[in-house]
Amino acid sequence: MPKDIIDLPLQGRMASVRASSVDEAARTVEIIWTTGATVRRARFWDEAVDEELALDPGMIRLERLNAGAPFLNAHDAGSLASVLGVVVDGSARIANGQGTATIRFSERAEVEPIFRDIAGGIIRNVSVGYRVHRYEITKRDGAPELWRAVDWEPLEISAVAIGADPGARVRSETGATRALNTCTLIRTSNPDTEAKMPDDIQPTAPAAVPTPATRAVDPTPAAPPPSPAPAPATPNADAIRAEAQRAAADILTLCQRHGLDNIFAADLIGRGVSLDAARGAVLDRLAKGDEIGTRTGATVPAAARDTGAAEIAYRDAVTDALMHRHSPGLHQLTEAAREFRGLNLLDMARHALERRGFSTRGMSRMELATEALQKRAGPGYHSSADFPFILANVANKTLRSAYDSTPRTFTAWARQATITDFRPVQRTQLAGAPDLLRVPESGEFTYGTMGEGREVYALLTYGRIIGITRQTLINDDLDAFTRIPSAFGASAADLESDLVYSILTSNPLMSDGVALFNSGHGNLGTAGAISETTLAEAYRLFGNQRGLEARQISVQPRYLITPPGSRSVEARKNVTATTPNAVAGVNAFAGRLEPIEEPRLIPAAGADPWFLAADPNRIDTVEYAYLDGSNGVYTETRMGFEVDGMEIKARHDFASKAIDWRGLYRNAGV
Repeated sequence: MPKDIIDLPLQGRMASVRASSVDEAARTVEIIWTTGATVRRARFWDEAVDEELALDPGMIRLERLNAGAPFLNAHDAGSLASVLGVVVDGSARIANGQGTATIRFSERAEVEPIFRDIAGGIIRNVSVGYRVHRYEITKRDGAPELWRAVDWEPLEISAVAIGADPGARVRSETGATRALNTCTLIRTSNPDTEAKMPDDIQPTAPAAVPTPATRAVDPTPAAPPPSPAPAPATPNADAIRAEAQRAAADILTLCQRHGLDNIFAADLIGRGVSLDAARGAVLDRLAKGDEIGTRTGATVPAAARDTGAAEIAYRDAVTDALMHRHSPGLHQLTEAAREFRGLNLLDMARHALERRGFSTRGMSRMELATEALQKRAGPGYHSSADFPFILANVANKTLRSAYDSTPRTFTAWARQATITDFRPVQRTQLAGAPDLLRVPESGEFTYGTMGEGREVYALLTYGRIIGITRQTLINDDLDAFTRIPSAFGASAADLESDLVYSILTSNPLMSDGVALFNSGHGNLGTAGAISETTLAEAYRLFGNQRGLEARQISVQPRYLITPPGSRSVEARKNVTATTPNAVAGVNAFAGRLEPIEEPRLIPAAGADPWFLAADPNRIDTVEYAYLDGSNGVYTETRMGFEVDGMEIKARHDFASKAIDWRGLYRNAGV
């Protein structure tokens, strides 16, 4: 099954408007843009061929339509005035053997007459323009060849006066660089003709394919040049060709036997792999079947399209390659990522563009970087699923990794909460719960009320934007996508620690108008070093705590929080079990407290303080909160306007508040 590579113009097909679907209030209308029907075309070569559009979900690239493809006036893409509307995001779909989409019309005055004519049934014809990336060609006895599009992409939809002839090309595509796209032809034969394969369908060397810049715009291709006579120096050319054809047939049979489609086989044949190497590739593909989805023919992540697990596999493979290059010891190179090992950023950008059908031949490094970092909606340009997405994914992963790996000591003694919005929330102190009263036989339960002690706080948003330019891509500066986001991630984690520990150091007022640590709250000890005496006093203060209704509560310290230095040494000595020589040498607090060392507690001047905190599951201490669904730092990316490249925004919704003083204790130290 040899594979040819040719350049093709955009194709066009008639479509129809569902008149009953017009919504004048919303200015929308539903259209049927394909039924996949077989049509006769006579413009590829001198002989007519039958073209069929495959409607399998994995064979149609709907991303461009679902991203808001334009609805044009008669395929005129050269003027903004010709844009009548857009395809509603996400409305393009395949169901019941046909493709449908919803069009939303512009509210411009000049568009109104066209919309009125469509609503009134005057204009009934629309035309869809599409690009074919791969055909499967079947030679049929007594009938034209069947050209089945197994990888094709609708690009735009137009309102037209007369439905376009199925064989007409889209007239908006003018110029050599935009009129043609690369298309792969995979030829098969009927059993009657399989034994004899024409010489003109042998694989074409990439170097022999003319560049789009030098191809003629005329849709009628010139007749193929006659095959040169074999040179005397290559007497075995026919034998070599025959052997290549036999190998191609064997690879095709091998793939079909194992349930792999012709696209997978065509890739192997086009790369000129041997039969033994093809067997290994088939085994690898079968082994990865569960990992990357169904056997759709995506031989390697690079061959994947924009849908499903195969596309995810491609993105993950490139991301893993970049992450491995950033930190080989931390990120292991996956098998799928080996394809991209050793490529620099510009090479990966070129690959991302070319897999979308965009020719990068003749482009300068600056042009390549510009196209890779821009989202364009025109034919031949990639979608947001390609290089910008991959770079954003790398930045996000490094940022999140740095955030997760940055130490946050407060998570042990403070309680985490989730808040659904940015409105103030109230937290009632648990110590204010009423006593349980005895209920006599046949008696009634009585109502109790919670105490009035409440603390109020709300989420706050923190964030910053960094810009990554095309110069970064050209310079292959991977650190811009890794180290800078890593710094942002660490900064977000440090921000949380700053906010939580500032509560201990600033001693804020509580809802009762008294400072958090105050003798009136019974949680301020006599200044001194960490010793048996001061700890005994602290335990006594915890034991004397009362609820809001003056009833005694059961609360004990669990965490001993100190700055690094002498206080930390004292803490560890007093919580470590030893073997004493006498009763006086027994460490009474061994194993009862967990030491926590936090540098943010180092004072600007004076003695080092130390703190005790109860178990947050027993009683509230300090509460820290995230926005629901966004625990931790969150990133967004967009193509820059102020920056000629890509912008990464780090956003963090976070808040912290002391809820109950009864679970906290402070000693000023000496």
